[in-house]
Amino acid sequence: MVFNSFGFILVFFPLCFILIRRLPKTLMPYALILFSLAFYGLNVRQNPWQWIPLLGLTGLGALGFYCVRRTRSRALCALFVALTALPLSAVKLSGLFMKSPLPLPLGMSFYTFQLIALLIYARVGSRGTALDAAAGALMFPKLISGPIADPEDLIRTVRSPRRRRADIDTGLSRFILGLCAKVIIADHLSGVFGQIRTWGAEGVSVPMAWLGMICYALRLYFDFWGYSLMAQGVGAMLGYRLPDNFDHPYCSLSMTQFWRRWHMTLGKWFRNYVYIPMGGSRHGAARTLLATLTVWLLTGIWHGAGWNYVCWGLMMFILLTGERFVYGRVLERCPIAGHIYVPLLASLSWVFFSTPDIQAAVGYFQRLVGLNGMVGDAGDWVKALRWCWPYLSLGIVFSTPLPGRLWKKLSGTAAGWLILFDLFWVCMYFLATGANDPFLYFSF
Repeated sequence: MVFNSFGFILVFFPLCFILIRRLPKTLMPYALILFSLAFYGLNVRQNPWQWIPLLGLTGLGALGFYCVRRTRSRALCALFVALTALPLSAVKLSGLFMKSPLPLPLGMSFYTFQLIALLIYARVGSRGTALDAAAGALMFPKLISGPIADPEDLIRTVRSPRRRRADIDTGLSRFILGLCAKVIIADHLSGVFGQIRTWGAEGVSVPMAWLGMICYALRLYFDFWGYSLMAQGVGAMLGYRLPDNFDHPYCSLSMTQFWRRWHMTLGKWFRNYVYIPMGGSRHGAARTLLATLTVWLLTGIWHGAGWNYVCWGLMMFILLTGERFVYGRVLERCPIAGHIYVPLLASLSWVFFSTPDIQAAVGYFQRLVGLNGMVGDAGDWVKALRWCWPYLSLGIVFSTPLPGRLWKKLSGTAAGWLILFDLFWVCMYFLATGANDPFLYFSF
């Protein structure tokens, strides 16, 4: 059961909303844990073994939160962090060094990082109990695909949920807008790259390869941004505040700026718990380079257990280092160049995500420049563009801040609610007639 399903929209969430909103605030953490476990169980009912790491790590995290908060021991905190990180590390590294890698439990990358943040906060923070930590880590709107909340903010919202009508209105509008991003834009753009996967990179024309790369870049953005908006919306309607995760990253002027605006909560996690503890930019260029390289290698491995993700991390390291020490000022002085450079480089980098291994990624890059074997239909891109152009156009327009500025004027008005009502039923139509693709970040 996912957010973009009839079961969640018509049954699970209404039941959860009615029960949680009527409970006393002292009982809400218990109800949140129960509903979160039910939500996770419905998503892994075909693979019930995935309960083991979720329950085991959550129990370990809650115990660690209790012990570390009482003792404030740095060594004890380090021990619990290491134990919590061990299963995820084993899964990720198995993909690099084993022919048959260990399967990744649903949401493990996200709830592991959330638990680590809570453990570190327990040593220095002044709020929260083990129950609050467990409820925050398991909170079902963000359990499977984030966002990764700041631990202090997460504990605060679990302990003091808000029950204001304005939060329900805001949450409902965010949920519908996120559903539109996923169902109307992301799911329809997925068909273009799906054709390329079916035919293979050597079986498509050069324009088709470029069209597929652009569609995948937009699909990835609207898929994950849509999920993040829906997670925020569900949380707000229940009384919980979750952080923003995207800020129109494709409109950035540099890749450095791009990564401050894409998956912002993951970037903050690596900054707070890896980059700064390693010295960041405070101890000279060599230490800065080492910290940056470590962050991006870990970020690549976090996204996937394969060498193509390591190559992606190295590519990001090279680009960000180049901007920092070589050509960053050029991009600052020439915004037009930045607006071309960022979408192009970001889209090229996603080739490592969209292909199963390095060999396939190299084959796709070769096709982009006209190499790599034979072509089946030189006019394939025209046929694809005929049916995908409306969704491609929507993706390009809505990746800019302009629609958001217009929506701020309409939000809360009668016209705004009428638009949301119509969009909701358009999404219901697409859910009833479409393939209803899973969220891409479930696999990360």
